[in-house]
Amino acid sequence: MTTPIKTFWFYFKPYVYPVVKNHNVLLLNTLDMNAVIFNDEPEFTRLVERMLEPEAFGVVEITSDSDKYTQCSIFIDKVCDHKMGTLEEAGPGIEKPVVLTPYHLRMHSVTKGEIRKPGSNITLVIDNECTKNCTLCEAYFKQFKCCSKYGDIAFMDVQMVRDIVQDVSADGPFVINVCGGDIAMHPALGEIVEVLSASAVKSNYHIYYKNCTGGFQSIVPPENTVIIADFPICETKHLEPLERYTFNFILTNKEDLQSCRDFVTGHNIHQFYVSAVDTGMHGDFLKENFFLLQDGLVCEAGRLPFSDRIRIINNHYFYRTFILPDGDVCGSSYGNTVGNMYRNPLTFIRDAINGFHDEIWNKSRDNTICFNCLFNYICPLLSRYDFPEPRFTIKIDDHVS
Repeated sequence: MTTPIKTFWFYFKPYVYPVVKNHNVLLLNTLDMNAVIFNDEPEFTRLVERMLEPEAFGVVEITSDSDKYTQCSIFIDKVCDHKMGTLEEAGPGIEKPVVLTPYHLRMHSVTKGEIRKPGSNITLVIDNECTKNCTLCEAYFKQFKCCSKYGDIAFMDVQMVRDIVQDVSADGPFVINVCGGDIAMHPALGEIVEVLSASAVKSNYHIYYKNCTGGFQSIVPPENTVIIADFPICETKHLEPLERYTFNFILTNKEDLQSCRDFVTGHNIHQFYVSAVDTGMHGDFLKENFFLLQDGLVCEAGRLPFSDRIRIINNHYFYRTFILPDGDVCGSSYGNTVGNMYRNPLTFIRDAINGFHDEIWNKSRDNTICFNCLFNYICPLLSRYDFPEPRFTIKIDDHVS
């Protein structure tokens, strides 16, 4: 009698941090900081790599008659036995799972070229006078939606942008994020783009998708544009072809997550990341689906308030500098003002912002758990700017599975 062919979905738990290096796989359980390691297993490696492709949303489909199922059965069984993953049988009426991996989150971007040191990442809030009624959270996504004035100035002066660029151009790798309200409303946006384009500074322009009109597209190239989108997404024809842009999807609940997967697969989007927003109504969803947001983490990040852990995964925790249109310089998106570009010398601004970041970092550090943590190059608790080289190096070959 022929055994019927079955289809399975395999995926990791959201608290598992997977690492692939050469033909080796390490899975770290942040609930207990135990790890499962597989050395010199190319089939296992390829399976995990498929799961970590952003558009896969953490799930691979396997049939019981496939070579993949036979070759990876030991891996799958061990992962499930350690409660690090799930093998779920597909069937009529059963919806395919949607899973977020840590690699969907912006926190991982610091391992891809962004140097972690105070002041190496500036956000210019060039326009805090916004007539658009966005649905983003004003308290958290201040750099994307600022509808309150600071002083009498609503738009950032272009000369201040020039001064900032001149000051930082000799500092090596540098990132400037241009955000704030509807940046397309800035009367001198084209001039700001010219100033930044002529420098060695890497610039990213963040704009809410409803505000990305034809005029904006003619000024800012798509490859430098981050489109912020929340769900449900309305008309996007003015952004087509969508694959030219990087998307930052804002997720608040389970329906958003499903809609995000459908939008990504339906429009063939490859460059994207997700951010979590806590509206106060879907905390259970965030804890069940986002890396590092679980309760009871043994990882040192578990000692931080839930709101701070959200800031970590969204990459809005340490080493960000916000400059507002009136010249105020802040050490976080919550408006901790340390100086003013018009009233204080640049040397004072530098020392003040660096001192602010150092103070926050020193208050948070705890070597008793963190010293040898695998996350020491991506977690703000450990990502010191004075490391001679990235410490995020995992010598899996030295371990025995």
